[in-house]
Amino acid sequence: MVTYPSDWTTYTFDEMFQMYPNNTLSRDKLSDRGNIGNIHYGDVLIKYGPVLSEKDSIPKIKEEYESAAKVYLMQNDIIVADTAEDETVGKVVQIGDIPFPLVSGLHTIVCRPLVSTATGYLGYYMNSRGYHDQLLPYITGIKVSSVSKTSIRKTELHIPSTVEEQKAIVKAIESFDSHITNLANLIEKKKAIRDGAREDLMSGRTRLTGFNKKWVETPFCDYFTLLKNNTYAREMLSANGEIGNIHYGDILVKYGDVVSDEDEVPRLRNGVPFSEKWFLRKNDVLIADTAEDETVGKAIQIGTVSMPLVGGLHTIVCRPNYETASGFLGYYINSKSFHDQLLPHITGIKVSSVSKKSIKTTELCIPSDIEEQKAIAGVLTAMDNEIIAIKAEQNKMIQIREGAMEDLLTGRVRLPM
Repeated sequence: MVTYPSDWTTYTFDEMFQMYPNNTLSRDKLSDRGNIGNIHYGDVLIKYGPVLSEKDSIPKIKEEYESAAKVYLMQNDIIVADTAEDETVGKVVQIGDIPFPLVSGLHTIVCRPLVSTATGYLGYYMNSRGYHDQLLPYITGIKVSSVSKTSIRKTELHIPSTVEEQKAIVKAIESFDSHITNLANLIEKKKAIRDGAREDLMSGRTRLTGFNKKWVETPFCDYFTLLKNNTYAREMLSANGEIGNIHYGDILVKYGDVVSDEDEVPRLRNGVPFSEKWFLRKNDVLIADTAEDETVGKAIQIGTVSMPLVGGLHTIVCRPNYETASGFLGYYINSKSFHDQLLPHITGIKVSSVSKKSIKTTELCIPSDIEEQKAIAGVLTAMDNEIIAIKAEQNKMIQIREGAMEDLLTGRVRLPM
């Protein structure tokens, strides 16, 4: 149980807020154009931070549905997501300075402060464990979690009595957020530079110093031998087990161009049948043959991995028939130079797919000199390692920020005033 400073003020929910109605417009009633912004619960849960600003991407109500707009929001209003798939239900966003009309939408609860507070303070506070844990006994549902207005009104708020202290706390937390955002922007910048370098190097537009041998064109079906994969769904995998399983979903979202021991690879559940013929080797390439968009065809190459690996659901397992530099093929097959060959062969509407037959019609144009392949892979690996290091710094800062936020919002640490 959290003990708050004696000079802080405790408010009942009804003393702090008055509730107002929302609308129930679904996503199909929204667009990126319109006159009235709409806060959808899904964006509160996933997209927005504690405080909403004009920098955030806010959907608009389609003009033909604008009559559904009810109470227009004011700066410092609190929007609560009353539905989620887990205990993130109850996540909030506080309204900052938004230059256009704004209303609260589907599965949200509108709370207008009756007490003067520092802008942003309630957004941070009501997302902290000190406040949010009060909601846990009231969350209902199995597949979908919900919390009612009646339940939320049973909570209490414990906050600094002076707006000046609240402002100081907000400023301290925002300094962490600013640094984390700067790191995120730096990561995206480094990724863009890396992607540009990959295209230049993999197309041969840029040649590294000291290499001038001719590149060779080889049909995909000659360069690779295609091997068997398994078709086990996610429920056949776990964090435990002796055999790693490369699932197409992880290729699309989780892994980079090369898989190594540093990656978290799901395992086949103990007792699930497998064949040793499925075992992968270093430098094998796995291609995701299914996706929701044109990322279908994304690939990973097997790097240095200490546990046995197999190719899983919706993967095409390709074993090189020629000597190749470690990591090179992962970068190459994910390059635009190669991937554009797949575009005419992608089929499907809601789900995009590419067949083994289609992939076998492609060609590889790569350096004949293994040393040039190594040099190219080395340059791109160094760039990736720099990105990984920045991500590690970002994750560390996020952890520090979470700890500092709990200390400041519970009064365990007081700032000098």
